[in-house]
Amino acid sequence: MERSLQIRHPGNASPPTAARAGIAACGRSGFTLPELLVVIGIIAVLIALLLPALSKARSSGQTVSCLSNLRQIMMAFHLYAGDNKQRLPDPAATDQSWESMLRPYLRAREAYHCASDGGLFENLRSSYDWRDTPDPATTVAGKLLIEIRRADAVFVFDALPEWHGKGKINSAQADGSAQTMGYQDCLKDLDKPVNVP
Repeated sequence: MERSLQIRHPGNASPPTAARAGIAACGRSGFTLPELLVVIGIIAVLIALLLPALSKARSSGQTVSCLSNLRQIMMAFHLYAGDNKQRLPDPAATDQSWESMLRPYLRAREAYHCASDGGLFENLRSSYDWRDTPDPATTVAGKLLIEIRRADAVFVFDALPEWHGKGKINSAQADGSAQTMGYQDCLKDLDKPVNVP
């Protein structure tokens, strides 16, 4: 013989009716319009406070990614020189871009792309430029690594300034380090001879 278990609700009310009675006892069925507007206002203020912080974090991430790219490019320059009797690329002599000369050593397409670049990469396939000046004293193109006596000489840098802040540019130095520096400081460095420590 089986017994069935029956749950009896107070006052013999069915469960839906009891639930409605509980809501009616509270006297409310949801938010009022002013309460809803206050909640929306608070959410809007929180979003307004968070957006600048998120934007700054995104910008910092792009700067770090760019500096990493520049360090990789410097390693590729050193690898190229190691395979070419310590001589750096000379695009004018080979009629090739410096990027194409480094491709066997740095194949990743994104290594030549700064995330802060607003469109230059799509047109030129590189967000960066290097120290290939017309002055034999200041250029590194075609030189031997031992001829570059200044370890802090700017070697490769963002093709355009201010991707990483007003008046700023990312660059990598001959010693392989990378930093964000003032654009004017970068230009001054490009005018200095590389063989004077």
